[in-house]
Amino acid sequence: MMNGLRIIYRAKFSFLVIIFIIAACSRKTEGIETPVPVESKHVVKRGENLESMLDRSALVEHRPAIINALQWSGFPFRKCLPGDTLRVVKDAAGFWDLTYWQNLRNVYHLRSDSVGLVVYMKYPYFDTVRTYVQGKINSTLYESMLACGETSGLVIRFADIFAWEIDFFTDTQHGDSFFVYVNKIYCDSVFFDYGMITMALYNGNVGEFCGFYFCDPEGNEDYYNRKGQSLRKSLLKSPLRFSYISSHFSKSRYHPILKIWRPHHGLDYVAPVGTPISSIGDGRVTFKGWKGGYGNLVEIRHNNNFRSRYGHLSRFTKDLHVGKRVKGGDLIGYLGSTGLSTGPHLHFELHKDGVPINPLKVNIPRAPSVKEKYREMFIEYCDSLLQSIEQDFADRGGALPET
Repeated sequence: MMNGLRIIYRAKFSFLVIIFIIAACSRKTEGIETPVPVESKHVVKRGENLESMLDRSALVEHRPAIINALQWSGFPFRKCLPGDTLRVVKDAAGFWDLTYWQNLRNVYHLRSDSVGLVVYMKYPYFDTVRTYVQGKINSTLYESMLACGETSGLVIRFADIFAWEIDFFTDTQHGDSFFVYVNKIYCDSVFFDYGMITMALYNGNVGEFCGFYFCDPEGNEDYYNRKGQSLRKSLLKSPLRFSYISSHFSKSRYHPILKIWRPHHGLDYVAPVGTPISSIGDGRVTFKGWKGGYGNLVEIRHNNNFRSRYGHLSRFTKDLHVGKRVKGGDLIGYLGSTGLSTGPHLHFELHKDGVPINPLKVNIPRAPSVKEKYREMFIEYCDSLLQSIEQDFADRGGALPET
């Protein structure tokens, strides 16, 4: 009997010891705080670089090691642009990992392990798909293309093709139609960007225009019409995109500030302050600065005795100076309301042989056409492309717009 009681007491004692040990361990575990990772994101602002971004992320002490690791990986420090995103994960004990996102193609990952800092990149799958975009103008080209589900990138590329033929501020009308045969680039099945526009059409009150991209065996590339003539001219029809003209070229216009009738030797384009202004053609800057009622003015001399003027600018581009050579489409300044101005707009003038002329009525010479020795090759290429597109449309039960 006594032996049985001893066994029971020993069992109870052992059980109590085990409970005590478990409880002690639990109290000890509760006293240890598990590090909690904290994630922060920062968007690169104008004038910032990676070093300043790391400082903003409170990674000053880790900065030398991070910079050194990224240098060995070939990180493009000089291509850090506004809009890039920096993601940092860390805890109280230290840095965990970093992700620098430029776009779907370029994403840099940096993490800390037992060896040190390791940099790696994900290589996504890219696919190019040829597709068609078509629609009608209901308000502006910009809004109408966006209504088709496209982005501003396609609008700008389309407008650039016909920039010498069509002024999309004044020439577009309700009911005009557009058609684009374009490559779309997808990254892991997500739309990434637009590739080459192979063909573009615009039909409207201003006329019917068709552009084919063609590169000859010598490497000369351009957009040409069906006759092989370049769609480019020596001067653009407009110095800015997607606005409207509030005042036209006139020999007698009532000035809203001076309250007198006097000539208006230019066009006034209304757009928000800060809208980019581009040179309408290749040339050399002959004036940059303040010029009375023009406010901030840029004047550019072009070939064939043409001069263009851009007035009321809010500011100039940083590297612009008298004597600088610019190309058609180069940024020269930003729209404003300086000088004698009732509101934000660009006053644009075009002079020929020292005489102001109406920019909407001037006849500008074209860029070189397809070389004669490649003309037959160009025609065969256009015919083949059109047949392919027409067959595709027929298979879908539709028809290609007239070219």
